[in-house]
Amino acid sequence: MRKFIFLVMIILIAAFSAQAAELKIGYVDFQKIVSMSEQGKEAMKTLDSIEKAKNALINEKVNEIKKLEEELTVQGAILNPETKEKKQVDHEKLMMDYQKMRRDRDEELKKNESEFIQKIVLDVKKLLAKISEEEGYAVILNEAGAAYIRPEADLTDRVLKMFNESAAGARK
Repeated sequence: MRKFIFLVMIILIAAFSAQAAELKIGYVDFQKIVSMSEQGKEAMKTLDSIEKAKNALINEKVNEIKKLEEELTVQGAILNPETKEKKQVDHEKLMMDYQKMRRDRDEELKKNESEFIQKIVLDVKKLLAKISEEEGYAVILNEAGAAYIRPEADLTDRVLKMFNESAAGARK
């Protein structure tokens, strides 16, 4: 009985190995495509310009805070208690506004970045489906789903080039 089970296991392993040898598997690095594609570079420029605009507003708020702090430091001893208290309340309000502006900026940047990346990934997945159909890939893995990839299975540079070409063609 043991010999029979052993023989069945060997036959199953051989059959599985033969079938696995016929599978065509590819790999693509989404992070590289997002960071090096024309769409990815444009998205980063857009994010940078949004961040610069938000930082300019935040810097204005910082200047207001510094000015009020200087007034409190220089005039603090000669101000009447009501005026001093009002300036301290104004200072606290400015600090809360500043913190809210920073949080809002960070949230907006994360949201925009996520939207840009999702669009690129969706477009790349459509391209991968086309490549898979045309060339018979059973599976195309990404960096999150593989422990080892042979260099010849890495389609990243090729997909990046095709993706940029398709984006350039769509703009014309």
